[in-house]
Amino acid sequence: MIESNEVVSSVGAIAAQPQGAARVGAHIMEQGGNAFDAAAAASLAACLLQPQSTGITGYVMCAAVRDGRTGEILSLDANSVAPAAAHEAMYEILPASGDPKDLNSREYECSVRDDANVFGPLAVGVPGMGAGIGTLWERWGRLEWPQIVAPTQELLAQGIPFGGTAGAVKSLEHVVRRYPATARQLLVDDRLPEPGDIMRRPGMAETLQRISDAGWRDIYQGELAHRIADAVQAAGGILTYDDMASYEPRVTDTISTTYRGATVHGPIPPNGTLTCLQILNMLECFDPVDDADPAYWHRLAEVLKLAWPDRLNYLTDPDFADVPLDRMLSKDYAAGLVERHRQYPAWVDHLPAQFPEGAMHGTLHLSIADAEGNLVSATITQGMAFGAVFAAGDTGLILSHGMARFDPRPGRMNSLAAGKRPLNNAGTMLIEAPDRFVAIGLPGGRKIVSVMARAAQRVIDVGDGPLQVAQAPRMHVEAAEPVSVTQSLDETVVTELRAMGHQVDVVGSVAGAMHAAELTRDRRSVRAGGNHWAAGVE
Repeated sequence: MIESNEVVSSVGAIAAQPQGAARVGAHIMEQGGNAFDAAAAASLAACLLQPQSTGITGYVMCAAVRDGRTGEILSLDANSVAPAAAHEAMYEILPASGDPKDLNSREYECSVRDDANVFGPLAVGVPGMGAGIGTLWERWGRLEWPQIVAPTQELLAQGIPFGGTAGAVKSLEHVVRRYPATARQLLVDDRLPEPGDIMRRPGMAETLQRISDAGWRDIYQGELAHRIADAVQAAGGILTYDDMASYEPRVTDTISTTYRGATVHGPIPPNGTLTCLQILNMLECFDPVDDADPAYWHRLAEVLKLAWPDRLNYLTDPDFADVPLDRMLSKDYAAGLVERHRQYPAWVDHLPAQFPEGAMHGTLHLSIADAEGNLVSATITQGMAFGAVFAAGDTGLILSHGMARFDPRPGRMNSLAAGKRPLNNAGTMLIEAPDRFVAIGLPGGRKIVSVMARAAQRVIDVGDGPLQVAQAPRMHVEAAEPVSVTQSLDETVVTELRAMGHQVDVVGSVAGAMHAAELTRDRRSVRAGGNHWAAGVE
C-alpha cells in the first residue's frame, strides 16, 4: 500500500477522510476488489471511525459512479425519506432565536419547539447510508459481502480512539445526556471522552456481525429494522418498520452539462450538484481569465450570487414538484442570467441578503478510481454532528436526522411531506475531460456548491490534479455579500476586490476537505489526493 496526500497507482487509489477509511479502501483493492468494493468498505469504516460525520444509519449517500464495463455514468441517490406519518405541520414553529448554533434559525429563519426536527426521535427519517453502501457493492462490486464488512469489524476489535470525535461529543453533551442509549455510545463511564479514550460502542460488534451474516438489507427489512423502528416509536417518533422496509435508493442517469469540451455529471435533485452545473454554464459565457487576476474573482462572486435564488426557489424532490431541469441547465438561460454582468462588468451587486447563510456540519467525501475504468465520487453524511443524537436501543446505531433537512415551515418548496426526500448540499461530481475521468467532492454545507463549481472549472481550464485542486484558494458567497475567501488567496487580489466595492472576509477555511481521484483515458494511471489522505495499491 502507498499512502500520502497524493498517490499514483497502476491498479487503483482512493482519497478520503478519515485516514483509516482510505486505508480500508486501498486494502480492499489489494485483495482484488474494485472501486465499488473499496467505496463500500471505506464508507462503512468511516461510520465507526468518525461517527459525528456519518453512520450506518446515516442521512444520505450521494454518489456519481462510472461503470468501467459499460462506460455508463450513473447517479446513486441514497437520500433520507420522510416517514409515511410525516406532514408539513408536524412541528411547532417559533420565531428565530438569533443563535448561530440553532440550525433552524440559521437555515430557515425560524425555530422549532424543542428542536424536535433536529434532535431526538421525531427528527429521524428513513436513513439512506446503509442502502447506499449496500447498493454500491451489490450492483457493481465483486467481492463477497462479508469481505466488505470485515475491515470495520477489525477496526472495532482493535479499538478506535475518540480522536476528534471527543470534541464533537463535548459540543453536544447537553443532547447526548438526554438519551441514555446515546450516552452509552459516546461517553466513557458517564464522563466526556478524551481524544485518547477508546470508543467502546456497546452492541456494535453484534450489529456488524448481523449485517455481515444477514446482509445489508437486514437494516431495512430484517431484525435490525424492527429494532430501529421499535426504539424510535417507544421514544415518541413516527418511523415504522414499513417505512424502513419500503426504502430503495434511486439509481438513475445523472444530470450533466458541458463546459469547454468536458462533460460534468452529478447526482439527480434534490442534491446540490445542479447549482454547480448552473454556475459552470454561466462561467462558460465568458472568456477564461487567469485566477491571478482580480477580475476572475470579481466575476466568480457575481456569478455565485446569481445561482443561489434558483437553488432555493426551485430545488426539491422532483417526485413532489416540477423541478425545471431543462431550463435550469439551458445554456440560453445561463446567458440570460449573466447578461447584466456582461453589459456592466464592473457592477457589484449589493442587494440585501435574501437567504441565511449556514452549513450542516458532519459530512465526508470519498473519491475512488481503478484501472478497470470504475470511478466513485461519494458524499456521505449524518447531517449535523451525530445526526439526531438518538441511538436505537442496544444496536449501537446512532440515527440520522433526515427531517432536519426539510424546511419546517409549511408551504415551501422544501417543506415536509410523507415519502419526500429533503434538499441537501452535496456537490458530488464526475468529470469526463478529454484526457481523463475525475471523481471529486467535499463536505462543507452550503459552501460545497461554490467550491465545487470552481474545482470543476480548474480541473478543466487549468488541468489541476487532485492535490492541486484541493489546495487552490476558495471563495463562497450566496445571494448577497459578504464574500468569504481563504487566506491562501493573494493579498493583492483581496485588496483589489475591496477597491471594486466587494465586502471581503478572509477566513481560515471555506468548506471542508476535498478529495479527488482520476483515471487517464488509456487506463494506465490512477491518481488520488486531497486535503486529507490518499492510499493506493502498489
